[in-house]
Amino acid sequence: MMQSGHIREFSVLAFGAETVRGCLFRRRGAQYSIIRHGVETVDSNDPAQAWKHLLRQLGRGRECPLFLTGALPKGIFFRFDSIELPPRARREALEMELSQRILTIPENHRLQFYAGAADAEGNVPVNVYVIPGSSLEHPAAMLTQAGGRADEFLYPLLAWRAGDPPVDLARLDPEFGFADGEWRPSPQNPDYGPWIRRFQSEFKLPVEGDFRVEDYFECLLAARLVVQPGFRQAERGLRLLPDQMRPRRYRNQLRITALLVILLAAVYIWSAAGGIRENYLAHRAAVAERDRIKRENTTLTSKLKASEKEQRELARVVNLKAGEPEVIEKLAMLTELLPSNAMVSSLRWSESSVDLMIQSEAENLDLPSLLRRVPYWKVGQLQQRRMGDTVTMITLKLVPNEEAEK
Repeated sequence: MMQSGHIREFSVLAFGAETVRGCLFRRRGAQYSIIRHGVETVDSNDPAQAWKHLLRQLGRGRECPLFLTGALPKGIFFRFDSIELPPRARREALEMELSQRILTIPENHRLQFYAGAADAEGNVPVNVYVIPGSSLEHPAAMLTQAGGRADEFLYPLLAWRAGDPPVDLARLDPEFGFADGEWRPSPQNPDYGPWIRRFQSEFKLPVEGDFRVEDYFECLLAARLVVQPGFRQAERGLRLLPDQMRPRRYRNQLRITALLVILLAAVYIWSAAGGIRENYLAHRAAVAERDRIKRENTTLTSKLKASEKEQRELARVVNLKAGEPEVIEKLAMLTELLPSNAMVSSLRWSESSVDLMIQSEAENLDLPSLLRRVPYWKVGQLQQRRMGDTVTMITLKLVPNEEAEK
């Protein structure tokens, strides 16, 4: 069933044995207006054609709720006072009290009810309509052949409340009318004036054309129930039609919802993929920057090591002495000191020492005493070996005489 708080427009189709009539209501501001209306005569050979023509005449869309109304065969309507109960508990209580309210409970019965507002004493008026399950076969067949479905069936008198004028309508019951909460015989000439004024205050009725309240009485009563503020809360109690007769617009809404969920998931995945791609690109850029910095550090470290090595070489070269300026004079002095029978076979001259290898035929060559006359050196090391009977090998190391230099 549609919820009245979300109904912008709705249709009501009232059916009977001879005619079907209906109205399309649309909300304009705080009030509902009748946009289209029509009456079709039922052909006994093809009664579904009247339903089909009327539905087409009303021009309702697929999303526009359709409510059926009228009198179903062997239906029973009554009104009684109860207490405040939730809809589910009230339905269970009614099932238990049906035997006390009606003489015979219909076979395979179905019921619907609408509870009004509680009075000062806490009494809640409840309108109840009970039918046998077979009563729905005719409207179900007509809807199926007309290619339509209905949101709910609403018995017209469910909208009746205390203080309302009597309802005397032959299409509902040719012999009895409902007044002051009870059934009583209908007068010969019913007065529709009070209801006309009441409907004019509750709806915006057409002022032009052939519209008459008595022709659409059932439609207006059912619409009066639909526009009630408590219609949404009364949904569970009004449920009468089987699921096979209801529209499947919720299936389309579920499909749209599923599509929207898929689209939202796709958008989320796309956004997540974009974020992952951005993070991946940022990671790659960071890795590339890290590798570049590593290469630069390696290059700079290599250059620094080369520079340090070069600096050490330069420092070593700078610290080198320019050489010995008196080398010839010192060498000549050393040559004069050595005897004629001594031969220098090896000479290595450095800043810290002079190393000589001397061969001599003399058996006792006193080199230390000879070298005392040299002011530049002193004996650092001296070794003599006799090679055979004729040659003496002398290893001599002279070191600078620092006291002489000073």
